[in-house]
Amino acid sequence: MGRINRGQRRKAELQAQAQVLAEERVARTPAQQLALLDTRLGKDKGARKERAKLICAMLPELPKKKKGKKAGGAINKDG
Repeated sequence: MGRINRGQRRKAELQAQAQVLAEERVARTPAQQLALLDTRLGKDKGARKERAKLICAMLPELPKKKKGKKAGGAINKDG
């Protein structure tokens, strides 16, 4: 028996397939990706971290709070 699926041709095929899948993934929105995960794995099943990342990506950005100046001076320890 020879080395099955170990040749350069097979490696090139796998790389090309991976590139196509990556391009398709980039084209999907987070909502579309969640729907795809639901159809592949079942509603809310598996890919917990990926689902959390996609949900966070769908949430609106919150405005960052501006930090105020700290009150300067020494703290009075003579209570």
